[in-house]
Amino acid sequence: MEALARTSLSQQAAASLTAAITEGRWPVGTKIPGEISLTRELGVSRSTVREAIRQLSARGMLDARHGVGVFVTATTPRDDWERLAEIAEVADLVQVRIAIETRAAALAADAHDAADADAIRAALGRRTDALDEPARVLAAADVALHRAIVAAAHNAPLLALFDSVDARLVPAMTELLQLVTTPPTDAADHDDLVAAVLARDPARAEALAREHLLGLAAALARVASHSAGRDGAES
Repeated sequence: MEALARTSLSQQAAASLTAAITEGRWPVGTKIPGEISLTRELGVSRSTVREAIRQLSARGMLDARHGVGVFVTATTPRDDWERLAEIAEVADLVQVRIAIETRAAALAADAHDAADADAIRAALGRRTDALDEPARVLAAADVALHRAIVAAAHNAPLLALFDSVDARLVPAMTELLQLVTTPPTDAADHDDLVAAVLARDPARAEALAREHLLGLAAALARVASHSAGRDGAES
């Protein structure tokens, strides 16, 4: 692979890695070189390599396993139309979360008790510890935190609604984390949401929950638009 020298480096890095995989340099099931080796070979930063790996993970070609390495899972990327369908399913679930969790955050700020507060703090700690873990681990910790907030609302119908989609949330949020770059404010955003709930500030808790989830929806819309545009350009 040749070193990269132009802009849009993460996309170029992803294209270079894709070519190496499709040409058989790393067969399915094998581990690709580490970040340091790839940064030297491609002439880019480690953050660019990580973004390229995230892009190929979202397209089903790579699987990043925390503490083990990054493994090849397919020699060709998923079809763009298949990817659009997956994005649409995740986006639908985010809209469900907006409907449930924004109001639940406000209710939790008013209704939580000491046991709820302990459960929310513990769930936030587990989510924070999972920030550098694989997407599926972080997704599970994230869903658990948000469920703890919904449970603290002490509204049985809202919790039942959340639990009715719970089995789909972790896979969907795992996919989302592979599609969308986590913003640098992610940890602080969740800290602020929990702080608002525990401070019994329903207006702020509701606003923060809505802002967070609408941000996810907007990021997914951008990914979908990019994928649709690329598919149209190639057809």
